[in-house]
Amino acid sequence: MPGNLTLTLCLTHNCNLRCRYCYAGRKYAHAMSQKTAERALDIALAEAQQTNRNLDISFFGGEPLLEWPLLQHCCYWIQQKAEGSGTRIRFGITTNGTLLTQEKLDWMAGRDFLVGLSIDGSADMHNTNRCFPGGRGSHKQVADALELIADTPRLRSKVICVVNPANCIHLRSGVLWLHGHYRGPIGLNFDYWSEWSDEHFATLSQQLELVARDVTNSYRIGHPMQLECLEGKIISHLRSQGENCLRCHIGEREIAVSVDGNFFPCSRMVGDGDDPAISFGNVHSGIDRARQNYIIATRGNATPECKLCVLRHRCLNTCGCTNYAATGHINRVSPFLCNLQQRLIQLADDMAETLYREQNPAFMQRFYGTAE
Repeated sequence: MPGNLTLTLCLTHNCNLRCRYCYAGRKYAHAMSQKTAERALDIALAEAQQTNRNLDISFFGGEPLLEWPLLQHCCYWIQQKAEGSGTRIRFGITTNGTLLTQEKLDWMAGRDFLVGLSIDGSADMHNTNRCFPGGRGSHKQVADALELIADTPRLRSKVICVVNPANCIHLRSGVLWLHGHYRGPIGLNFDYWSEWSDEHFATLSQQLELVARDVTNSYRIGHPMQLECLEGKIISHLRSQGENCLRCHIGEREIAVSVDGNFFPCSRMVGDGDDPAISFGNVHSGIDRARQNYIIATRGNATPECKLCVLRHRCLNTCGCTNYAATGHINRVSPFLCNLQQRLIQLADDMAETLYREQNPAFMQRFYGTAE
């Protein structure tokens, strides 16, 4: 079966935080209607069935937990529609965590949700950007949510740490804090929307080197840190380089729906939800196939220098949303992305070479399926 179809519903423009790096558009009290949500779900289910795919439903915002009754209704609706069809439905949510309760987590755990918690590490790192209106930091509330997540049985989860020029100086301490409070996957989302000066990138590079050392040591003491940006580079080395294993599928296997029902190729491209240059239809008229096919044909990487790069198969150079964020084009790579990807590959390879040479049992088991 081909890869799953992912439908992301942006349930609201509203949010109870005012994160300084937010890319999800202006914040105001405007939520998706139940009719719009139902129509989007119906279209996505039909698309999944026509292409013989399973369907992943993800809830996004703003802060999607502000629309908890609508979120629950969407789950009931699609499960009823898909019943007996053979199409598997899975759910996910990206949340700032401040509205999470044990009752909500238990409900989601019972439906095999993947809960992505946005928490930028330690208090110093997190509170740099993730604030309530008025500027008060939100770390205490989100750390409490992380504790609930860690203690909830059967709940699939990950943490999402956004790294930007303002907080990158705290990256090492932030990652160590996360590893000390959570044993699941840690995703570092680098802020491609911001301007990275040479000084900021030097700081980031130094911090990443320290983090890579900490990850190496975590394997040595038998408690491996699951840092996705380094693990992904190791996996990309082990796979065949005939095709970029990190290739982007925006417009083909991803549909993001704005509050007003417009279709976008990725949740990180929705913004205010009204940009016709990157949308392809809406819940009322359906998918605009000409626009969708244009996005599919345009995506990738048209940057000439990348075609000669020996690392191109291990790099995010084909990721449409990161390219779009930094350059305004889904197929043009920014200097920051290029420099960052080279640095991550270098650090991951150094780490993997060291642990392989040591025949570290946890490393060998995780990446080779064997351990002496």
